[in-house]
Amino acid sequence: MGTAAASGGYYIATKSKKIFAQPTTLTGSIGVFLIKFDATNFAKSYGIHSDYHPRGSHSAATSPFAPLTPAMKDNLTRISLSFYNYFKKIVADSRSLSVEQVENLAQGRVWTGEQAKEIGLVDELGGLDRAMMYAKSTFTKSDNVSVEYWPKNTFSLEDLPRMLLSGSKCTSPWSAFQSLFSEETNFDRLCIEVGLNTLMVSAQDKPYFLLAMDEKTAVDLIVMGE
Repeated sequence: MGTAAASGGYYIATKSKKIFAQPTTLTGSIGVFLIKFDATNFAKSYGIHSDYHPRGSHSAATSPFAPLTPAMKDNLTRISLSFYNYFKKIVADSRSLSVEQVENLAQGRVWTGEQAKEIGLVDELGGLDRAMMYAKSTFTKSDNVSVEYWPKNTFSLEDLPRMLLSGSKCTSPWSAFQSLFSEETNFDRLCIEVGLNTLMVSAQDKPYFLLAMDEKTAVDLIVMGE
């Protein structure tokens, strides 16, 4: 487990032969909740009308234009409790604990990796290197094994100058850097910004690398493509 592996992250890890976590990993959060989005009053205030033809008493439960009824609330509660009980059972089976013991550790509580080890939700403290050492010694006949990392990272720092300058009027990374401090340069026309936009276009098949001037620019590039 890395920085965080709580709830769904712990759900995935719980069937492992051995669970490793960093001392400060945020994990646990054994719990389930459902959200019903009710936009009926909002839609009504703006004159928005919706029509639907349900084929069951709860088939419109996920529609934002269907109000939350007592029967619908009871059904959603039953569903969440069913998932919660299943979650607790697989944790109990995997960690050699009783369901009652898991209940005392669950209820959505979040634990650090160090705490999780003390209460039996984690086997060892350590990161990826320790987990790989364990896998090599347990599941291979020799330490002479190769490790593959996924997803494949095809980006190289050697590609950065070319990607930044592609389609830009800058002639070198240094000129792009200098333009940032030019009082006569309109920020919106900075060649470095042009380079960044070009970078995003060129790196669409490399979604694990994002370079942007600030957080707002990054969000705009990802969400709106601008």
